[in-house]
Amino acid sequence: MDKKALDRNYQKVINLILDNKLKDALDVLKELVIQSRRGDYISQYESLDDTYKNLLKYAIEGIEDPEKENIYHHLQVSVLELADLALHFAYMSDIDKYFYRLKRKIENESKQIKEEAIDSIEDLVFDEELSEVLSSRFETSLNKKEEYQKHQNILVRIFNLIWLTDKFKDADLKLFKSIWESKNFPWYEQSVIISALTLSAIRCFDVKKIELLFEYSFYNDDQIRHRSLVGLFLTLYIHDKRLVFYPELMDKINSFSKNESIIKNIELIAIQLLKSKDTERITKKFEDEILPEMVKYQPILKDKLDLDNILSDDFTDDKNPDWERVFQDAPDLLDKLQEISKMQMEGADIFMSAFSRLKSFDFFNEIVNWFKPFHSDNYVINEALTSEGQQLNVPAFLEGLSKAFFMCNSDKYSFCLNLQHMPDLQKGMMLEMFNAEIESLRELQIEDEILDKSVTVKSINSQYIQDLYRFFKLHPLKGELPDIFTMKLDFYNCNFFGVLVTNQNILQNIGEFFFERNYFEHALELYLILNQKGDNSPEVFEKIAFCNQKLKNYSEALNYYKKAELFDVNRVWNLKKLAFCYRQLKNYDESLKYYLDAEKIEPDDLYIQTYIGHSYLDLKQYEKALEYYYKVEFLADENKKVLRPIAWCNFVLGKFDTARNYYDRLMESEANMHDFMNLGHLEWCSGNRKAALKNYKISLSRDDNNMKSFLAAFGEDKKYLTGFGIEPSEINLMLDYLKYMI
Repeated sequence: MDKKALDRNYQKVINLILDNKLKDALDVLKELVIQSRRGDYISQYESLDDTYKNLLKYAIEGIEDPEKENIYHHLQVSVLELADLALHFAYMSDIDKYFYRLKRKIENESKQIKEEAIDSIEDLVFDEELSEVLSSRFETSLNKKEEYQKHQNILVRIFNLIWLTDKFKDADLKLFKSIWESKNFPWYEQSVIISALTLSAIRCFDVKKIELLFEYSFYNDDQIRHRSLVGLFLTLYIHDKRLVFYPELMDKINSFSKNESIIKNIELIAIQLLKSKDTERITKKFEDEILPEMVKYQPILKDKLDLDNILSDDFTDDKNPDWERVFQDAPDLLDKLQEISKMQMEGADIFMSAFSRLKSFDFFNEIVNWFKPFHSDNYVINEALTSEGQQLNVPAFLEGLSKAFFMCNSDKYSFCLNLQHMPDLQKGMMLEMFNAEIESLRELQIEDEILDKSVTVKSINSQYIQDLYRFFKLHPLKGELPDIFTMKLDFYNCNFFGVLVTNQNILQNIGEFFFERNYFEHALELYLILNQKGDNSPEVFEKIAFCNQKLKNYSEALNYYKKAELFDVNRVWNLKKLAFCYRQLKNYDESLKYYLDAEKIEPDDLYIQTYIGHSYLDLKQYEKALEYYYKVEFLADENKKVLRPIAWCNFVLGKFDTARNYYDRLMESEANMHDFMNLGHLEWCSGNRKAALKNYKISLSRDDNNMKSFLAAFGEDKKYLTGFGIEPSEINLMLDYLKYMI
């Protein structure tokens, strides 16, 4: 059975348990258990099946059992727990990928450690080497490569044990707690262990793992505490449907809801996770728009800045006066760079594109290094920068980089490791600019921290979530592990979030985040939740309506715009939106009515005047349409687009000379394929068949047109041609002739 089939069966078990269909769940579970090839799991299954049969038998016979509800609940939980284990052992039996080979390897090694055969790695007993390292003092100098590597190997081993353990038992808890009791593991390695716990909890549901994440969410070290909170949040989101069967976990979530500090941090984590949804869009923008334009602009930039001669002896003191004007020839590029810079200051992940190519260093071969916080006494980084001592104050540089909030930890390691491969001149210039950038951003960060103590927390959260993002998107195992960042991240629809977050301001902030970034489907869900919770403010009605409008749910949009209209605020804006939605639904009479109401309030608004003209045009009241189009032409004579409907209305009314005058003006600047077609109609109706043919050919030859589109548009206009005396047979001949010509 392949992985997709296993996953389907596993999900069926969960859904059936949620629907209280225990017998059906047991039937599907049987397939999973058989696929796991584990005799002990088959025995557990048979025991559960027998227990349920007896429960049903007693119930049918009318035997009162005060423990019936508890037994049924226990059976549900037991089925879920056995499904978890059976699924992962079925994976190992049937799937030959690196991840499952690694898990099998650890299983086999753990069996060798104990004299008796064990069922899984959960019962691992520390061997002498591991016990010795955990109990003895480890020298932190990191000057000796051998000592570093020995410790690193043990860290990797512990990481894999925690990550690949399905259900924690006492031995696993002992291992986990020993890391905190030992002085051999500094904070940055304890942080790595929290990541192993997070990956493990995401991979396989386990109450003990979740309880550990709860516990360390109160740890006194900021880095560990906030990583634990991120891990807890993701775990609760992924396993939300399961939580209802574990009242002890729901109690912990409920107690969290009473801690204002925790809830504030939860809001920061939620927003930062949602920002990860922007990463792909930012990366695409950077690669498709900014980089190509910068490459194209480079020769101009080189000449403007006189780059070939810039390296004079005193170039560090002289400022190039062209710098202030350098983007005058590329204002769009400057706007895009400023937009990216603003995103960076708000915590957006703008470096994914640049650093995704720098994850091939040996350093990233070890999974633990994808989660290691950047710290200044790191052995690998110090060794990599040893040769830079003459032109770089390595300790000061690393200290500054470790405090820089605008790069995630993974990218900081990539940056340092890449330095040793750069040419000296390029390296020197980059380091100088980078140090200046770090210093200026550090000053901003200090100022922000004085005003807002949450800046440090935001920095930890954003960097850690970006580290997670890089792991799931760039690690060689990415094809073997479920990518949590492809999920909808609609945690606001989850049970745990409803218990945890009762403050509507947080929901409002999340809704605003989605709304401002044009994620209207998500924003709509949030505003509907707020509305269901009793928020009947005009702003909520307006935003629900606007989201529906953007999603092209025009009838629903009308419903909420009308609710907002009752408050008599933003009246003109609301009237225009109502008119727009009616127009999209082709109810032109209602649309015109609302535009006319808006005109009474703002008689000179060009948008309103234009759309009143459109409404009369839709209703084929061409004289009335012209009145408004002429007014728009007078008030905004620089707008050439209004010439198009004026020309068309005059043509339809038979005012050929006036129409030709406007089409001639259009040809000077704004003409499109439809204008040439319409001018062809005008010429034909005026008796100028050759001129008509010429314009039809021009329309057809344009890059934005083709025969299919031309014929479709022409078909719409036949009624006007026949109305001015052109015979239908003549129209067919003209079209056939065009087909030969093209």
